[in-house]
Amino acid sequence: MLSRNLKRKSRPKIGTNKKKRVIISVILAFALFFIFYGFYKVNSLKPSDGKKQDVKVETGDRPLKKTTTIYINADGGLSLRKERSSKSERLTLIPNKTQLEASQELDGWYKVSYNGKEGWIAKEYTTTQAPAEDPAKGWTTYSNATYGFKVRYPLGWKYQDYGANPANKSLSLIAFSNQDLPATVPQGSDFIAPVMLQVSSKTIDEANAEYGSISGVTPEKITIAGTPATKYTYTSVSSNTQVTAIVFSVGGKTYIFNEGGGYGEDLVKMANTFSL
Repeated sequence: MLSRNLKRKSRPKIGTNKKKRVIISVILAFALFFIFYGFYKVNSLKPSDGKKQDVKVETGDRPLKKTTTIYINADGGLSLRKERSSKSERLTLIPNKTQLEASQELDGWYKVSYNGKEGWIAKEYTTTQAPAEDPAKGWTTYSNATYGFKVRYPLGWKYQDYGANPANKSLSLIAFSNQDLPATVPQGSDFIAPVMLQVSSKTIDEANAEYGSISGVTPEKITIAGTPATKYTYTSVSSNTQVTAIVFSVGGKTYIFNEGGGYGEDLVKMANTFSL
């Protein structure tokens, strides 16, 4: 009896084995499904003609998702290129400080449109900072054909070119004023206009020495037209007012800006518009 009972206890339960077989079958079914689905996805990526296709991957900067406001930061302007290369065809020249909207940024280049032309500009010659407001914006331009220079003066002002004046070693003397100016330099008295520009026959050293010797003068090193200049501030003995003069040399010629008192700010602004 004892051995017969033991044999009965060691028999496996039929219900339990059936349950295990069901679980294994389900697992195998899921595994087969994912395997066949994987093969299907891989085959769906192949070209229909069976040929090999290259997959292109862009490198460098990612394209912009939205437009960005930029400004040209190149003194001579910046070339708009057909492609992203300095050797690519130049479509046009974009002036310095021009505001643009960049639609893409890729590999150090911006894609922009200018005057109806679309192309690429080098990012390194741009800035996202708006340029400072031009203090002489809207002023009128005076051009001197003899010496090839230009200078801007306040809107509404007048000018008079008095030509050479050997008495003060002027090769050319141009006066600018907010009032009418005489046709010729008055004789017998010092001529004073709000702002005067003199092309001098003096050397730069001679001109600096003359202004540097004035009693109580204050010299200041500045830059005009990309070249070193000296601004002199002193009190005029004749008018007892503070006056300003700026001395610099460009193209082998000595230029002197001076004013008659009270126009120092206008003089400095005008000097900063000087160009050849």
